[in-house]
Amino acid sequence: MSTSTDLTLAIEDLTVSFDGFKAVDSLNLYIDKNELHVVIGPNGAGKTTVLDLICGKTKASSGSIKFLNKELTKLAEHEIVRAGVGRKF
Repeated sequence: MSTSTDLTLAIEDLTVSFDGFKAVDSLNLYIDKNELHVVIGPNGAGKTTVLDLICGKTKASSGSIKFLNKELTKLAEHEIVRAGVGRKF
């Protein structure tokens, strides 16, 4: 794996809870330049929640999300979009 400064996306110890239910618990995900990853799982596994966290729609309880070494967890949704992160279903 590359160093954290070389990564396109680095997610570390990401956790979010809804009314005491941990929807995402200590997620770590590292994506290098030119890598492709697929997130699969059953309904309720947290796939959409992870995308919501990356895009800023949902705020993490704890953890870090870095895109091109820029911390996203403290940014508003529109600032995350300006940083180059978005999604399309």
